[in-house]
Amino acid sequence: MGRPAFFRQRILTQAASLEAKSLFNFLVSEIRTRREVPLEEAILAARDVLEYLERNLLTRTLGQIQFPAISGRENHKKRSRANQPEKLINLTVVAEEDIELMAEFGTVALQRGRLARLIEEAYAQDAILDGHRLSVLFLQTHRGIRALLQSFWQQGVLLPVAGMKRTNRQLMQGLRGVLAIDRYLSGEDLTALRKDLAISTSRWQRWWQSFKELVRNQDRPLAELAGTLQEPVELLTAWREVYEDHRKKDPGLAARLGLNQGTLSKPDAITNRQALGELLCRRHGYSPAAAEQFLDDLVDLAARLNRQERAPGAIIYQAVSDREPAGKKLAECELKAVVLDYVTREDWELANRDNAEALKWTRLLRFAAQARSQGATLNQPDLALLLGLSTKSIQSLLKKHPGVVVPTRGLVADMGPALSHADKIIRLYMDGYTETEIVRRTGHSYESVENYLLDFARVTYLLERGLPVPAIRKVLGCSRRLVEKHVSLYREFSGPDHAFMMAKVRRLAEAHPVKKN
Repeated sequence: MGRPAFFRQRILTQAASLEAKSLFNFLVSEIRTRREVPLEEAILAARDVLEYLERNLLTRTLGQIQFPAISGRENHKKRSRANQPEKLINLTVVAEEDIELMAEFGTVALQRGRLARLIEEAYAQDAILDGHRLSVLFLQTHRGIRALLQSFWQQGVLLPVAGMKRTNRQLMQGLRGVLAIDRYLSGEDLTALRKDLAISTSRWQRWWQSFKELVRNQDRPLAELAGTLQEPVELLTAWREVYEDHRKKDPGLAARLGLNQGTLSKPDAITNRQALGELLCRRHGYSPAAAEQFLDDLVDLAARLNRQERAPGAIIYQAVSDREPAGKKLAECELKAVVLDYVTREDWELANRDNAEALKWTRLLRFAAQARSQGATLNQPDLALLLGLSTKSIQSLLKKHPGVVVPTRGLVADMGPALSHADKIIRLYMDGYTETEIVRRTGHSYESVENYLLDFARVTYLLERGLPVPAIRKVLGCSRRLVEKHVSLYREFSGPDHAFMMAKVRRLAEAHPVKKN
């Protein structure tokens, strides 16, 4: 009886861990640190700031890639796709709304929401995706992708992909935002319809606020409102039709929902520094000096993120530094922005319509190794979010490759019960393998291998000088369990068979002495 509750709590814990590393959470924390305001007010301010940051300062949002799609949104009819024109579009493969959906409705909701977002973003840029492209982006077989899409098409959602059957094309009626508002005005339960359509709380709030502003400002041209509300004209047009249909059935609808005509309460689109500064002062109570300082810091933050060189298929992800020990609160841990190659040429070759296992494993290993080479580590919830899988699936992938060392945070910080990759690296070294051979066998970078060997050498050095385990742990700043594991290895390799290699370990420690505190 207690398992469902336990499982639910684990999902919420994982979601909280992911949210704590997000850019939005960083902005909320910064606002609360600078000004003593309630959490709700900080969240409202952070949404405006994040919108400005993503639209005006960042060259690409952190979870966004550039991806080749089929040009032309109407090219979804079933016909040959050979020699069709392509165009490069921006797709958000990882977003904070994914975390919201996972926390509220589970991993399947995350997958459905991400799939719908990718197709909708392509559609908004006058492009569509086909099965092969979706297999590269979305770690599912064609059958699995079709099943997810069918769950939307049966509800009338407009999600066109290349090569659709006529029967499926005929099912599509409108965009998710249109159907969601229509069903809500018809009296459907909001939580249930959001689950059906894979709509996060933040996305729904944005759509609902924009819909209300549209109704309150019916005399303004749609093109003008589209710029103000940052929504496409076709969505606003469909919303206006939905409202008129419901108003005819219920003349008191506007008064009941507080949608009476009035001035636009949402400020005009934040398109420049001055507009954001005025918004911070007028809407969120900043002084001119405080707003100016905050704007300067935003420019610096954007410059740091933009300086991160990344390929068209790469994203930026906030991960915990690999020097942070186990047991430390996440809020106190150092975070590093790492560049991860989300889509590579190899992925296109590995994409298989009937089996996604090879691509799942390759991408998991690449993400973990790339983060580690940049001085950070990814835990299982990080990998689950990035790959769009459950943590149980991540664990299964790791168990299927027991001979491969994957530098997750649990292993680097020695949090888990399994034999750590540090053990394997040290054993290979003590057996006479060179660093180059160890790199090739484990998939680690030279820097990572050197760091693990150096940790073992320093434990050896301090142990032979009589320091107890607690003192060694404090001097090196690592976990007690990791020190004890190194001590166990030291005792194992202290015999005559490994005397030559232990001498090399001692020389390594002498060449890199422990810094005095």
